[in-house]
Amino acid sequence: MNKTSKDIRELISKAIDIDKIVEVLNQISNPTDYINAVSKLLPYVAGKVKPVEPIKEEKNPITIQIVPFEKD
Repeated sequence: MNKTSKDIRELISKAIDIDKIVEVLNQISNPTDYINAVSKLLPYVAGKVKPVEPIKEEKNPITIQIVPFEKD
């Protein structure tokens, strides 16, 4: 997250009345509606998750060399 986005998030979080949001969420009796409301709010709290591309690694064979050990 860059500085501008962080600053904007801080300003928005200061402007939003969290207690009012919690009060409204607590009035939702239907579990599905509650989950939908919370899931719509999450990107504003946690940020949006960006997809991650898997890293393609070259697979090199592992060679194990066993060397006899002689005790004195």
